[in-house]
Amino acid sequence: MHTQELLQALPKVDTLLAHKQFETYNTTIIKSLIQQHIHTLRQAILQNTLMTTYPEIALHIDSGSMHTDSTHTTLATYITHTLLQSITNDYHKLTTPSLVPVVNASGVVLQTNLGRSVFAPNLMQQILPLLTRYSNLEYDITQGKRSSRYTHANTLLKALFSQEYDYVLVNNNAAAVFLILNTFAKDKEVIISRGELIEIGGEFRIPEVMKSAGSVLVEVGATNKTHLLDYQTHITPHTAMLMKAHKSNFAQIGFCQEVSMQELSTLAHTHNLIDYYDLGSGCVMDLALATSLSHTQKEPTLHEIFTSPPSLLSFSGDKLFGASQVGIIAGKPHLIAQLKQNHLLRALRVDKLCISVLQATLQAYLHNALESIPTLAMLTLTPQALRQRALELLQMLQTHALSHIQATIIEVDSVAGGGSLPDKVFQSVALALTSDKIHASALESRLRTEFHIITRIHKQQILIDVRTLLEGDTKRICQALETIDHSLQSQKS
Repeated sequence: MHTQELLQALPKVDTLLAHKQFETYNTTIIKSLIQQHIHTLRQAILQNTLMTTYPEIALHIDSGSMHTDSTHTTLATYITHTLLQSITNDYHKLTTPSLVPVVNASGVVLQTNLGRSVFAPNLMQQILPLLTRYSNLEYDITQGKRSSRYTHANTLLKALFSQEYDYVLVNNNAAAVFLILNTFAKDKEVIISRGELIEIGGEFRIPEVMKSAGSVLVEVGATNKTHLLDYQTHITPHTAMLMKAHKSNFAQIGFCQEVSMQELSTLAHTHNLIDYYDLGSGCVMDLALATSLSHTQKEPTLHEIFTSPPSLLSFSGDKLFGASQVGIIAGKPHLIAQLKQNHLLRALRVDKLCISVLQATLQAYLHNALESIPTLAMLTLTPQALRQRALELLQMLQTHALSHIQATIIEVDSVAGGGSLPDKVFQSVALALTSDKIHASALESRLRTEFHIITRIHKQQILIDVRTLLEGDTKRICQALETIDHSLQSQKS
């Protein structure tokens, strides 16, 4: 068929835009998509690349169905129909939210890629009125005047940890590190152990953030060993801070030594310097004690640190603390007051959603309602509870009478994740899936892409770790596996 005939069969933009199929669509978006598709199809015709760009049209032409008296009408109708389908598909891809709920069956509790901490439904019900109605976010109801958004969390943090300290919030702990360094050590020296020049996700490195904050890095000691004398001998009139960064995402074993925060605080006070502890993960309770498991390095808890706290302390809210993404800064009142005077705080401040979740989480801690903090609930599940979960999932799966997918209960290891407890392994239980009709990688892919179920593969088995399953997940898993199994049966027939 001649190129000119194909070009004449292309519909006009206004014709497609007026089609009843697009009546409820966003006009701006749909018009742009129509223009793009018509332009792409025109270029494909001119460059003779229809088979690679629009193979369905090319195959339709080659089939010989065009050889009638109404060739042009038939072709135009077919092209219009094909374009309507393609444009509609692209519109739905463009306007459908890409952020969706998933089932975390990986066993990684604080899975950064999956949003880290999750929130209990009762906690979300608690904060719903604060999000659907106006609130006193920055308003003092008693005095009838403007207040600070930090007041709400400050009161609860004082009750949970220390009345002698004040607290301020920023959008994450990286922001907390940056704000502290910029406020107290701009153009001044900060001394830190070479073994604590950590990197966290996204290539966030202590040396780089110091540089961005305007601080001068003074690294002391060796990679594996740092002594108090190393700090002491590097203090100069230009030194503003002694900093300690907790190694929350890696561990050192063997011939290694570090200086405690208490020792650093004593040295800092002797020289009238600020002592700052970048704690990172923010563990409230002793997880080693709660889970009856040992690990190489004991995770420092906030309650322990607050028995002899440094002048400044910061930690994440969405790691072991189990709350929203937030950087929590605790410090002596005069230092917190200085932080609040830094104009960068406004650029780093948290919104009402973050504060609402944090407030509800703090209340759960204060009332010892730890079941309302899923992160802690998952990390402290007992072996008996995990095995019972796995058994219930297996029994539920057996009622579906799968033909080509087999499941057995096995013991596995899971981790905290989120750059927390790097040397701690949690004994867990999983359902191991195998199939005589589909490869493990293909089954993992289908579970992930079609049903948003995130698993892991081990020795050609799909592992569904029950530690990280939430309410409703088991039903979703069973339905997904049943659907896949039926499709495998259809392939057989």
